[in-house]
Amino acid sequence: MKKDYFVLLGDNQLLWGQVCKLREFGYKVIAVSWRDKANFDCDMFLQLDVKDADGIIRRLEELGLKNRVDGALSSIDLAAPTVNAINRWCGNCTMPGMFDHVLEKEQMRDAWMRAGLFNRISKFSTELTLEDVYELSQRMKLICKPNVAASSRGITILPKGRSREELQKAMILAQQISFDNQCLIEEFVEGEEFTVDMLGDSFGNINCYGSSIQYHSVNAPSNRVTVKHHWNSLKYDDATWNRIADFGILCYKALGLCSMFGHLEIIMKDDGTFTPVEMGARSSGFICSHTVSLASGHDYMRDYINVLHGGKVEQGNYLCGPVSSMWFGYDIPANSDSVCDTDITKFLDPRIKVHFERHDGLRAGQHYGQYIDDGDRDKFGYAILSAPREVLTIQSIEQSEQLFLDTFLGRKQNII
Repeated sequence: MKKDYFVLLGDNQLLWGQVCKLREFGYKVIAVSWRDKANFDCDMFLQLDVKDADGIIRRLEELGLKNRVDGALSSIDLAAPTVNAINRWCGNCTMPGMFDHVLEKEQMRDAWMRAGLFNRISKFSTELTLEDVYELSQRMKLICKPNVAASSRGITILPKGRSREELQKAMILAQQISFDNQCLIEEFVEGEEFTVDMLGDSFGNINCYGSSIQYHSVNAPSNRVTVKHHWNSLKYDDATWNRIADFGILCYKALGLCSMFGHLEIIMKDDGTFTPVEMGARSSGFICSHTVSLASGHDYMRDYINVLHGGKVEQGNYLCGPVSSMWFGYDIPANSDSVCDTDITKFLDPRIKVHFERHDGLRAGQHYGQYIDDGDRDKFGYAILSAPREVLTIQSIEQSEQLFLDTFLGRKQNII
């Protein structure tokens, strides 16, 4: 019997790209979420916790889908064990057993330390007293983050010389957000931040399909909310992109990951060396379905499904092709008011292709407050873009964004 269903864990609207791709491949999509409905169209919906692997599998069996589900994926770190369980139930290639539990930031840190890839101060909350943290703060800028969480929630950037009260407040926040009530205190490393998007098979091959420069909101002062991902940018030469790919593959391998996406965040320091931040055994939103494929020239999501069925990936990387892509998110200034209905697509270079767009969070007469985490950013909307590398540049996008904001907020008149 043909396996004609695919399970998508989560309900975020950014999963729409994955739904489109799965349907392109001929699948019906089963969405799973604890909410009462998904934020996108799907063929079947199960109201269950995405962390409840046994409950989800039991429900699929009750529906008579034992031999009709071809696999699962998710953009949620906390759902990675469930993805593994469903893929195992389907008879697919799966991640190693350690990924049957959520990979904690402490585990990543320790694995990268053993591999000689981690090169900054990082301490688990149980390793430090408040006085220890205070002494560190007098010497360096710090970042405090939950050990097990998602969507940039609970992260606080702490400039050098913070008070004990400020440090304790940040630690309590991170511990409350973390699913294990623990947090990490780390040296805040300044530098360019990148994502590295990889896929490994069950034969030990790992390929880097793409790497993006991350641009953060200027309206989230104490957090790191990414509002733009730019793949295949000409900001760096091909030699640098190849070094990023090589480093990412080493980080993937050090965690023992296989038969899965790897979504890694790294920082390039001023001296050109790299340090890893964290990695998810997953991909994300339109990254999985469109942006990486556009930049690499290879179908990232189709290759993932092929890996589940025992296929191989080519060792190496697919960086430095002729096409650049971008996930563009709106960065609305804090405490501002809109005066008209418009969006970024009205101001782009006409050579830039808009693959998907959503901007129903941009309306005239609205007041916009401050960002808290990634969830706030997603409320406004997004645009998925591609063009030749020399056309889709950060300078071009920033110029278009400025025109959009001036018009949207009525800061000056623009004739389009």
